Amino acid sequence: MIAEKEEVMAWQDMFTSIIEDADSNILLLDEEFRVLLLNPGFYWIFLETYGVDLKKGTSIVESMAAVNPQVTQEWKERCLTALSGTPVKVEDSFDVDGRRHYWEIHFKSVTRPDSSQIISVFSRDITIRKAYQKKIIQNEANLRSILNTIEDSVCLIDSRHELIDFNKEFYKHYKTAFGIKVSRGRNILSLLRENRPDLHELWDGRYQNALRGKTGKYTDHYTIDKEMRTFEIKTYPIIENGLVTGLTVYSSDITSQSRTEGLLKKQNEELTKINSELDRFVYSASHDLRAPLMSVKGLVNMIKLDSDQQNFAHYLQLVERSVDKLDHFISDIIHYSRNSRMDLMPTRIDFNSLLQDAIDSLKFMDGAEEVRSVKRINSPVPFYSDPGRLQIIFNNIISNAVRYRDVWKNDRFLKVEIDVCSEQATIRFSDNGVGIAGEYIDKIFKMFFRASADSKGSGLGLYIVKSAVEKLQGVISVQSQLGEGTVFVVQVPNLCGDEKGGCDSAL
Repeated sequence: MIAEKEEVMAWQDMFTSIIEDADSNILLLDEEFRVLLLNPGFYWIFLETYGVDLKKGTSIVESMAAVNPQVTQEWKERCLTALSGTPVKVEDSFDVDGRRHYWEIHFKSVTRPDSSQIISVFSRDITIRKAYQKKIIQNEANLRSILNTIEDSVCLIDSRHELIDFNKEFYKHYKTAFGIKVSRGRNILSLLRENRPDLHELWDGRYQNALRGKTGKYTDHYTIDKEMRTFEIKTYPIIENGLVTGLTVYSSDITSQSRTEGLLKKQNEELTKINSELDRFVYSASHDLRAPLMSVKGLVNMIKLDSDQQNFAHYLQLVERSVDKLDHFISDIIHYSRNSRMDLMPTRIDFNSLLQDAIDSLKFMDGAEEVRSVKRINSPVPFYSDPGRLQIIFNNIISNAVRYRDVWKNDRFLKVEIDVCSEQATIRFSDNGVGIAGEYIDKIFKMFFRASADSKGSGLGLYIVKSAVEKLQGVISVQSQLGEGTVFVVQVPNLCGDEKGGCDSAL
């Protein structure tokens, strides 16, 4: 019996030693809230906080009642809750020496062998932890503020494809593009599988690539606010202690940049084309300008050497032809230059006057009197376009009908039919000339194209016609059969309402 008592005493001493040396503050109360045991840490904290000198056998409720009735009631309620079998965990704060302290306190009851209960109270100082928590919260707030000020979409995803965090741009674009409202902790691949299965495999591959430690760069097109937009997407692995734990996804809207690049590419292609045409133009123009000049020079030498006065008239006629050819070529160059550099000048068009001017300007052309002209004009509404370019089109096509007339036919004609409506004018030129061979149809609008060395034109006429039609935002087509004739159809829009022109109400 004595041995057992000594053993119990030894265990009690060891238990008391453990409590006194514990890092936590420990207090044991009986059912009447009397102190059974407390360690130095709890004693001094209670003394400094409430000014209560706790001792074994004293009632903590009675000791505190005279100091702070409100705190006394709180402690009593906590102890009663613990006695009912429900553990209590609370955080208390108080000021000591002008500094705020935070404590985490646990209340729990234990039933002894004699069926009585003991209330154990454990507390520990969590002031440093609270300071770190506050710092973490502040850092998270700062990080969120930074994320939300970034114009790009940003999201962080862990190795399980769950969203760690994202900014408001990511939320907005994801909702608009995919109809998905994202939230932290959601598996983003599962969301895609449910809502956009067509993209699930694509993004799964991108995520897996990043989780293997590789960066990725992609260009995607998505509809945002009913507009197709272009995004540059970059994925970066998140590496901690040498291991990939997730990835960061950046998405930048590069629609404007992409459009600008596309425009620059188009302009560069046009510039390359223009430079190529310019090189060809300079080479061919210099050759074609030199040929009639050399012819004139040769004829002048022949006039000097030939003493027969009867040949002078023939020589002068040949000189005149060379000069006419040179003049025609220079006129084509002028038309080409004007069409290339001048802006559209839409004005009210009088097709009767325009057509007649074109026919009259060519009446002195060799063979013009041999081609019968037929006109039909239906223009019930006002039509606006650039008269200078229309004149170029009319002059070139009509002159070609004269130049390439079929001399073996008795009735040679050119029919011009014009139909105007509020949207466009359709102009049809039909002749029964020599026609164009099928293998040349798709080449006649190219610069300096000549079907043979015997071709009579400069090789610029139809090229200028097509360029003028395109400047007028129109189209031109051709049908021809060798020996039967040719039909050109020109369709140009009515520029009524253009900011440089306008429509009047009078017909």
